[in-house]
Amino acid sequence: MPDYRINEAISFNCGFQLSTQTVIDAIHSTNEVLQALPASLFRSIDYKTTSAMIGCILCENIAQSSNGQAIVNPIEKGHPDLVPASAVGATEEELRNYPVGLEVKCTIGGVPKGTVLPKAAPRIDYLSNVTWQAHHQEVTELFGITFDYIITPSGNKPMITATFYSDCITVSDWGAVSGTEGRNTKVCGMKVSGKRKMGVGWFAIANQQKYLDKYAQLFSITY
Repeated sequence: MPDYRINEAISFNCGFQLSTQTVIDAIHSTNEVLQALPASLFRSIDYKTTSAMIGCILCENIAQSSNGQAIVNPIEKGHPDLVPASAVGATEEELRNYPVGLEVKCTIGGVPKGTVLPKAAPRIDYLSNVTWQAHHQEVTELFGITFDYIITPSGNKPMITATFYSDCITVSDWGAVSGTEGRNTKVCGMKVSGKRKMGVGWFAIANQQKYLDKYAQLFSITY
C-alpha cells in the first residue's frame, strides 16, 4: 500500500473539526480494509459498485477517527455523507439535505474509447479523465476520491490513489441532470470548471511517480 504526498495547506470546512491527520489515517484504514477482501470480489462487481464501497468505507473510517465529531448520515439518500454528531436528532427530511457536512464521491476515472482492459486491471497508464458524479447540482462542498487496482500476491485489489477537496463548488460547475424519467437514477457530471477547483484542492496523492505525473497532468497540479 502506498504512502501519499500530502498537501498540508488544505483545511476542511464541513461543520465539524476534521484534521488533516484524521483524513490521512482514514485513507490508510480504508486501504487496509480493501486489501483484506478477496480479489474475486472485485472481479465480480462493477466499477460503480466498487466506487460506492470505497466511499462508504472511507466515510465510516473518518467518522470513527473523528473523536465523536462526525457521524455517517443515518439515511441512505442523505446528503452530505458525513454530518456533525449534533445531527443525530435531525429528522429524515432534514438529513436529506443537511446544511453542513462532508460529501464524498469516488470514481475510477475514464480511459480513451476503445481501450480494452481486463476487469480489475491497473489503469493509471491509460487514465485520460476524472469526472465525479452527483445526484443533483447543489453539491457545493466535495471530497473527491480516485482509485486504481494494484497487483497483490492474492490478485488485483483497489486502493485510493488520490483525493481532492473543494468547498467552493457552485451549481454551474455541474452538468445537466440526466435520468430524470422512468426508473433511471438522476445524475450529473462535474464540468471542467469544477475539476479546476478540485485540482487546486488536491489533498493526498499516491507517492509513486506514475500517479504523481498523471494527476499533475489531468489537474494541472504543481507540487
